[in-house]
Amino acid sequence: MKGWVLLVDNKKDADTLAGVTLDAGGIRDTPGRYSVLTTRAYLANPQHFRGMRPKVINLSRSYTYQSRGYYASLLAEARGHRVIPTVETMIELYDKMLYSRAIPELEETLRRCVVNASEDDGRTALPDHLLVCFGQVVDIRFERFGRLLFDWFRVPVLLVRFDSADDSGGGVLRIRQIAPRPAGKLSGDELAFFCGAMDAHTRREWRSPRAKTASRYSFATLVDPAEKMPPSSRETLRHWARVAEKMGVEVEPITKRDLARLAEFDALFIRETTSIDNHTYRFARRAVQEGMPVIDDPVSMIRCTNKVYLQELLTGNGVPVPPAVIV
Repeated sequence: MKGWVLLVDNKKDADTLAGVTLDAGGIRDTPGRYSVLTTRAYLANPQHFRGMRPKVINLSRSYTYQSRGYYASLLAEARGHRVIPTVETMIELYDKMLYSRAIPELEETLRRCVVNASEDDGRTALPDHLLVCFGQVVDIRFERFGRLLFDWFRVPVLLVRFDSADDSGGGVLRIRQIAPRPAGKLSGDELAFFCGAMDAHTRREWRSPRAKTASRYSFATLVDPAEKMPPSSRETLRHWARVAEKMGVEVEPITKRDLARLAEFDALFIRETTSIDNHTYRFARRAVQEGMPVIDDPVSMIRCTNKVYLQELLTGNGVPVPPAVIV
């Protein structure tokens, strides 16, 4: 089996999306870097992946709860495979109330995209929907929005529907719905765009091994070079990297621009001041989705940045705390 596994619902989708004809068991290794399986074959044949950790792209036509596509991602996580989308993402996209936390940042990025486009070429006509494939969009005005959307929801194809703030179509866009779009139902230009985006995604997601002696593990350290009072000083991080190197662990500093590279590493250490409403939480969340150890993890960030929670927890466990009152 190849490093990348595409899951499809039927043989027609295999031919449409990967250009292959599946065998009687619903499995095919392509000449390229993909293996293609039906979701049924993937669920029924765990022995094909023993001792392996493939990267799975679930292209099922349905991600609804307890569907075959849902169980494919669920069992991928149980088998230790890296899969998109995860069941957590499937559930989040089921209802707008569940993904509402992402809306303010996404709409602010939309606003900036529209403003920048108007300043560059004067175009004001805005779309009523946008197709996002692996973070890429056809309309380059919304390239930044597409990348951010994929940062939030790692789904192969997403369809975003907009409402305009005024009838002229030149106002601020509001997100009406974010929903997965079955890749098997794409056709024509949309299908060609999807295939190109998938090819680009699978090429850049994982870096080639370095020429030097390979370390046993690679450790990403998220830092902000401009932070005036970082949790760890540069000297401390350099010392830590030297110690780690002696133990066969490669430490590489990354910044908020490197979210797309996170899956290249084995673990994440966040050495920025964390907050739920900035990129540090997205990094922690992505690391958990990739099955990576991470400090701080998203649950700890949610809890430890909330003083009401901490006061209740510490008081309830008899830990002395400064006098406090909830206003």
